[in-house]
Amino acid sequence: MDKIERNHLFKLFYSVGKTFKEMIGVVLASGVLVKWIGIRLGVLISGTLIIMLLIYSILEWKKNIFIVRENSIYHKEGVFNIKRTEIPLEKVNTVDISESFFERIFNVATIKIDTGDAKEDGSDLKFTLNRERAEELRDTLVKGNADNYIKIDTLKNEQAYYKIGLKELFIYSIISNSIFKGLAILLAMEQFIQEKINKILKFNVNTSKYIGEINHITFYRKIYMIVTIVFIILFISVCLSIIYNFIKYYNFKLSADNNKICIDYGALNKKHYSFDRKKIKGIHLKQSVLMQLFDYFTIEIESIGYGDEHGEKAMLYPICNNQLKDKILKNLINEFVYEGNFSKPLSSAYPSFFYKKIIFWIIIVFTIEFIKPKIILVSAALLIFLFIIGHMEFKNTALGINKNLVYVCHNSFNKTQSILKMQAVQSVTLSYNYFQHIKRFCNYKIILYSSDYGKELKVKNLKDNIMDEFFR
Repeated sequence: MDKIERNHLFKLFYSVGKTFKEMIGVVLASGVLVKWIGIRLGVLISGTLIIMLLIYSILEWKKNIFIVRENSIYHKEGVFNIKRTEIPLEKVNTVDISESFFERIFNVATIKIDTGDAKEDGSDLKFTLNRERAEELRDTLVKGNADNYIKIDTLKNEQAYYKIGLKELFIYSIISNSIFKGLAILLAMEQFIQEKINKILKFNVNTSKYIGEINHITFYRKIYMIVTIVFIILFISVCLSIIYNFIKYYNFKLSADNNKICIDYGALNKKHYSFDRKKIKGIHLKQSVLMQLFDYFTIEIESIGYGDEHGEKAMLYPICNNQLKDKILKNLINEFVYEGNFSKPLSSAYPSFFYKKIIFWIIIVFTIEFIKPKIILVSAALLIFLFIIGHMEFKNTALGINKNLVYVCHNSFNKTQSILKMQAVQSVTLSYNYFQHIKRFCNYKIILYSSDYGKELKVKNLKDNIMDEFFR
């Protein structure tokens, strides 16, 4: 306690390396000026600039200190502009430990500390420390210590310990929306691979020649080719999705005791999350269209500070069936088991889920008619698709409220059931158009206290008196 600490030397070397990487472009650009200022002067200026940046990086590392006190953590940083922060330990909401591939080699880890304040800038404090020290600090900040921290690998109580195997990750990769992640990777790789092939083989593929040949084949042959290409792309996307999820969520473990929840996962970049279970503000049960069909769920939580990194989700459990979902909620966060009534759209509200889609479809039909009438059949497929979206929105819309919780269900292909504590709701807005007002329907927008500033949930075409209790 009260001992001055600073980032591991690895952080200094990393910062210096990052600075030199950013300087490469400047050095190359300054090379153009050499013919005007001379080689000696150019080398002198470049060398002086590099030395100054190196000195600044060292000073920045040395001035970045923190002190763990009995009831707070103090942080000071800055060389010219000094910034001091002191956070009471009771305000710490989430403590995350991550280890990149190189950090694991040098036995260091990055610890990220978030408070319960909802704001846009994400984490409050971040340090790179020796792994053992990072874990010790994590235990201190989440009101624990090394003796009572959950030993995930030895814990056998099924009520507090859940683990995802390779089979579950395989299913998750196929039926979740992560398949689009595989498609994004494929598209990113496509241009890179094409450039490399053209460079190695030293020729360019004349695609216009092949497109011209396609125009001469029969309609059914074109359909066959398109379907084949789609299936090939889909197969490759699934494979990339499986690889991505195996690397990201490998060895996923969820554990809990009376005070905190711990989540560990990752193959190359290991993640260790710890947070006070009492500070969870809500849960989100998410289902892609295939997950709805096979009754699988992804469980995410609403906890300020968790899931605010780029590309990260506030994941509690990536995939579980209905039985396992109920078990996790009951054993870990039973305060989010919603048992109240909820309202669904009346049958008279059914057309309201379609009128905007019909208008959009009509615009598309007229556009196709004027541009290319031969593909007018595409509009029929579009109409069916829009009808399915509208029907699923109607089916998946619900809103409920009891003494402690608000239940919100919405979306079509990506169904989300959100169960939130009352204190997680910042405001509720009701809106309606003329036709909704006549039928006593309205749309509800619920804005949350969240690290994702302005996060909101929307449900449409419900009765306009559902939230009367909420405003009393």
